Amino acid sequence: MLGKLSVVSGISIPLENVNTLAILGDNGVGKTAFLEKIALVDEKNLEIVVNARGYVKYKDFSVTIDDDKVECEEVRGERYRLTQFVPSENYAYFCKGNVKYKVMIVYPYVLRTAVHDYYYNVLVKPKDEDIEFSNSIKDFIDGVIIRSSNDFLYERGDFVTYLDNLGDGISKAVKLSWLVYHHKPDILLIDDIESLHLHPSRFDKFLKWLLSRDLKAILFTTNSDSYVTLAELDKSSKFLLLRKDGYTLMDRDEVLDRIDYEDLRSTAVK
Repeated sequence: MLGKLSVVSGISIPLENVNTLAILGDNGVGKTAFLEKIALVDEKNLEIVVNARGYVKYKDFSVTIDDDKVECEEVRGERYRLTQFVPSENYAYFCKGNVKYKVMIVYPYVLRTAVHDYYYNVLVKPKDEDIEFSNSIKDFIDGVIIRSSNDFLYERGDFVTYLDNLGDGISKAVKLSWLVYHHKPDILLIDDIESLHLHPSRFDKFLKWLLSRDLKAILFTTNSDSYVTLAELDKSSKFLLLRKDGYTLMDRDEVLDRIDYEDLRSTAVK
C-alpha cells in the first residue's frame, strides 16, 4: 500500500493509503493522463507510452509517491515514419527527482504480440519460470500456457494452438499477467481495463490474481462496471471520479452502499 500518492497538474489530486484505485470519468477528462503522469516518474516508461499512443506531451506537473517527488517541466515523445519502412522516434524528458518504486504502465489494447521482448527489453528467464507462471494463472485459464520462441501457446490435452486463437480477452489477460509476473512492478497502472474483453467471471478471477501479487498499488482507468468487481474484492479499494473541473474520491464502503441504486459511471460525468 502507498501511504501517499499525489499528482499536481493544474489541479492537485492528493491520495492517501492507496492499495487499489479505479479511475472513472467521461472521455477526455484526463483519466489516461493521470496514469501516464504517474508512469513518467520513470523515464523508461516514456517509450512505452509513445509506442502505445504515438504522441504524448505534458508540461509542468509533479508526482509524489510516499517520500519521493518527481517534478517535470516537460515530457514529450512521438513516433513517426521517415519513409514507408523506416520508423523513427523522438523523445524529450525534463524531470528532476526519482522514486524508489518500479512503476509499470500497460495498455491492454496493444498486447497483440509476444510481450517478453516488447516491453522493457528484459531477456526471457529459464523455462522453469514458464511452468510456474502457467500454474499461477490456472484459476482463469482452462488449460496450460506455454511459450514458443515467438509467442504464447495454449495447450489442453493433445490440443495446442496459438493463444490468440482462444480469443482477444484471454490472450491479453495472459500477456498482461506475464508482464506483471516477469517484471514484478511495485506499482501497476492499467489504462482502459475493459479492453481486456474478459467475461465477468474470468475478470473476477483475473483481478483476484492481480491482487495476489503483493504489489504496492494497482490503478486502472475504466468506463465499465469493473469498478464493482474491485469494490467486492478489495476492502481497501478507492474510487476516483474525474471531471474537467475537479474530482470526487470515494472509499469502498461508500461505493457498495450506492451500487444498488447508482452507477458511478453516470455519477462521474454529472
